[in-house]
Amino acid sequence: MDRCLLCNNETHWAPVGSTMCFEKEVEYLNWNDSLAILLLALSLLGIMLVLAIGIIFTRNLNTPVVKSSGGLTVCCVILLCHFLNFANTGFFIGEPQDFTCKTRQTLFGVSFTLCISCILMKSLKILLAFSFDPKLQNFLKCLYKPIPIIFACTGIQVVICTLWLILAAPTVEENVSFPRVIILECEEGSILAFGTMLAYIAILAFICFIFAFKGRKLPENYNEAKFITFGMLIYFIAWITFIPVYATTFGKHLPAVEIIVILISNYGILCCTFFPKCYVILCKQETNTKSAFLKMIYSYSSHSAGSLAMSHVSLDSSNSNIPMTNPSSGHKSAVWQTSKDLQARAFAYICRENATRASKTLPRKRISSI
Repeated sequence: MDRCLLCNNETHWAPVGSTMCFEKEVEYLNWNDSLAILLLALSLLGIMLVLAIGIIFTRNLNTPVVKSSGGLTVCCVILLCHFLNFANTGFFIGEPQDFTCKTRQTLFGVSFTLCISCILMKSLKILLAFSFDPKLQNFLKCLYKPIPIIFACTGIQVVICTLWLILAAPTVEENVSFPRVIILECEEGSILAFGTMLAYIAILAFICFIFAFKGRKLPENYNEAKFITFGMLIYFIAWITFIPVYATTFGKHLPAVEIIVILISNYGILCCTFFPKCYVILCKQETNTKSAFLKMIYSYSSHSAGSLAMSHVSLDSSNSNIPMTNPSSGHKSAVWQTSKDLQARAFAYICRENATRASKTLPRKRISSI
């Protein structure tokens, strides 16, 4: 021929000097891919862990560890969110469809937001129960409205995802920029909406981290706030790493990057939230009793209340120019009275939260109901 005929670069390709065009192969993260099989195995392992934790908590429903976690209802909601997140990884594998593209991001956004909202209320409850700062307690009491806050936080994410689906929903797109293959992938539709969804979860996680960090110095056997802090840190590290990796990754393994970061954050929060409690339930049963639990709370409240009372008396003495080298018996009695008052306030709050139905019965019954 006098001149060459160009191939359609979107659907075909040809080697240099070739006399014919070759059709491009269509690629996506297939179910038979080794990386996809590994990620599915990790997801199934996560689902099995969720079911096992649910069984352990159900069989130990009336123990202090389960009650202090918010009861079976809160734990089941959090476990359900983890289950949905693990199961959601299946929507990232296989040939992309309009349904899977729209479902996978919105399902992750709503379920993860609900999970973080429940953990936020748990960390807020811990901080309120063990805080001896009157100003902070008054603020937390006004803020602590579990069901309205959980519904409000999750509802905002639902609105964000709904607007995303209505105005610029994710769709299936053929990426023809590669020379020899066509990559089927889910176009997010609106990067702004996708970023807003992730940023909203990050804001809730940061607030949860702040509350949990403030309550990290808790009794030795009641260190849930400490583990919540670790879980939020794992979440932040995973998603901060995800942003540059996601921006620089191309090809059929792009969904695998999203699956990996979802699994890391999900495993981190699941393990930090439930594994310490399962360890206490299974391996340290002697500490999972009402008497041991009350003894631990009394010891902590006595130490904290005594420290706060001593600092209060020291401040009063310095203001009135009274030396503290030999405090009078009046000051000692004031310290003792303040300590007892703060202990009583801590017990009253814990009993009120865990025995609302028995609030009109005798004090002994209210304390034992924890």
